[in-house]
Amino acid sequence: MLVTACLRGDRESFDEIVDRYEGPLYNAAYRITGSVEDAMDATQTAFVNAFEKLHTFDPRYRFFSWIYRIVVNLSLNMVDRRRNESELD
Repeated sequence: MLVTACLRGDRESFDEIVDRYEGPLYNAAYRITGSVEDAMDATQTAFVNAFEKLHTFDPRYRFFSWIYRIVVNLSLNMVDRRRNESELD
């Protein structure tokens, strides 16, 4: 499993995780944010957060579900922040 290899320090495993999931995560972020820049930021941040918190991943569940939830939450937070900023103007 790629996650296990990554936890053992195999950097190439995380690169493969990025290659495998970058497209679907970006698409989800774009559908939520409606912005190319925000979707790119959410996707990149999701991978950084996942890498930093990989030790908390429970292998009984699908990795994609875990990281998908991360990118969805980040994207929703971006939309909320944008809405709050426009309300202040």
